[in-house]
Amino acid sequence: MENKGSKHIHNYLEGKLSEQERARLETWYLLKAEQSDDSAAQTDYDQLGPKLWNQIEEALVDRSFQSSVKQHRTISLFGSTFFKIAVAATLILAATATFIMLRDNGQVDRFVIAREKDIAPGQNKAYLTLSDGRRIDLTEASAGNVASETGLEVSKSADGTLIYKASGTGTPTRGFNDISTPRGGQYTVVLPDGSKVWLNAGSSLRYPIAFGASGRSVTLMGEGYFEVAHIQTKEGRMPFTVTVRRHNGEQELVKVLGTQFNINAYDDEPTIKTTLLKGSVRIDAGGKSALLKPGQQSKVDNGRIELEPADTEMAIAWKNGDFVFREDLHSAMRKVARWYDVEVVYEASAPEKLMLGGWMSRGTNISEVLDHIQSTGKVQFRLEGRRVTVFN
Repeated sequence: MENKGSKHIHNYLEGKLSEQERARLETWYLLKAEQSDDSAAQTDYDQLGPKLWNQIEEALVDRSFQSSVKQHRTISLFGSTFFKIAVAATLILAATATFIMLRDNGQVDRFVIAREKDIAPGQNKAYLTLSDGRRIDLTEASAGNVASETGLEVSKSADGTLIYKASGTGTPTRGFNDISTPRGGQYTVVLPDGSKVWLNAGSSLRYPIAFGASGRSVTLMGEGYFEVAHIQTKEGRMPFTVTVRRHNGEQELVKVLGTQFNINAYDDEPTIKTTLLKGSVRIDAGGKSALLKPGQQSKVDNGRIELEPADTEMAIAWKNGDFVFREDLHSAMRKVARWYDVEVVYEASAPEKLMLGGWMSRGTNISEVLDHIQSTGKVQFRLEGRRVTVFN
């Protein structure tokens, strides 16, 4: 009969654990790995019996164990199952909006700033540019009708979503609209075809007032999460194409029925990342193509396409109002910089390869985020105006 510990391990490998259960298992595993000089990959977890899960529970209660979880490790788990976890000095507990980040001596230094100097999180901010050149500040616009294009009504919902609907008078003409978010902003738009797009901070989307019968095409800069509406024609499913633009080139993606995916294509990111949650996406770049399956992520760099398993939770955390850090400090701080509209500078003493892991709401002030990262004991911050200085 399968014991509780073994059951949770197998469920972990199959991605069936809840966030809290997964965090508990990873926490226990890291503790054991730090206490052993040998590779834990050879451990026969099925023989640990019912004690396994009890040890996980007990370890979480006994906070004294946390100070022994010191450095980032990449570990091959569970024997022949080459499942790698990149974890940091912090471990995720979904039930709390905090990190478990402690100094080696168990003491936590607080990052404290004056309340009046704190920086609030981003919010719904965007600008809509119509085909005739008019520019509308959607942040200031009241809910209801905000603009009209030939054959279309453009309205803002109570929750701040921009919605296109046929007006019933006239046929939409050719032309494009652009919606852009500043740093410290985000917005959601329902396109004329019913597709829904979430734009992250510092992003823009260009789209036609009316899509043609042969296909739908939009252009993205920055980051966006797409839920593409299904449109069936006599010829089959109407394709939906996203052209990604940034400083070093383009990437085209062709979508089909029910596709849900995220594209991260900021200029300051090393690669263009496309993460597929549902449906099918073809990546075209540098004269090459690759087909993504749900749960996969593509990385495009100078025309090269690489496919790998995706951390879908981290990829769309921003869309769900969260930060999920399973990455290095520099990558995490790029997210912080965009959302709080700050400049991040690094002193010579700043750590080069500090790995982080944790979850926080994006609805907190910047001081709270920096405080939790600083409590690793491996990095410190100074906040001066809208500049964050990183040092150690």
